[in-house]
Amino acid sequence: MSNYSDLFLIIKTRVCQNNGMDISFLFGKNNYRANQVWHRIEQIFILECILDEHRKKYGSPHSPLENEKALHHMILEITKWSLSEIRALSFNDSMFIISDRLRRENMHPDAQEYLNSLDLPANSYSLDEFSEKDWDPKEDSIYLQSRT
Repeated sequence: MSNYSDLFLIIKTRVCQNNGMDISFLFGKNNYRANQVWHRIEQIFILECILDEHRKKYGSPHSPLENEKALHHMILEITKWSLSEIRALSFNDSMFIISDRLRRENMHPDAQEYLNSLDLPANSYSLDEFSEKDWDPKEDSIYLQSRT
């Protein structure tokens, strides 16, 4: 479970830094912006966890689908577009394409349990204005590699 908490912490730190916000800001109750940031953190955490499951299913020792390759492979599987078209997509467009897979129930049960323990805001919030730098698949992958 600690890999999930470490992953969540690094995502939380990055999202706060990218959006010029102190982490302590997140603990204000009934704060729209804080809830929006929590929602972004949750989105990226879920993304990393479902990509981890996708890598296990479709990756191989010779093509492990590391970093953003897992996302590109997932989009390829859905759209059948060329890789050049997929690589040109914005992060938000990629999230839109995989939105039906970006769900807690598609994560490993341990990741679901961890996320459920956090008492995150239940409402959905617009995430379009957030930076694409909030997702750093290379940095995030470190925290899921040792969990097999």
